[in-house]
Amino acid sequence: MCAATEGKGHDALRSLTPAHGQAIQSTVFADRTTQQATEARGDPQGTVKSRVYYALRSLKSALEAGGVRPS
Repeated sequence: MCAATEGKGHDALRSLTPAHGQAIQSTVFADRTTQQATEARGDPQGTVKSRVYYALRSLKSALEAGGVRPS
């Protein structure tokens, strides 16, 4: 990944709402399932799943708006 793309990734992450950012942090970056994140955070599993889904959708949109395309 080039530095410009990495910077756009950081910008996209910063654009997430706090709840969506925490959901990504507690699942994707922590290498946990939604069930494990539920147990660690105490949130209902449906809430965690929903937040991860919408966070990933937001990240994709933000990256595409920044000119980053999947390889």
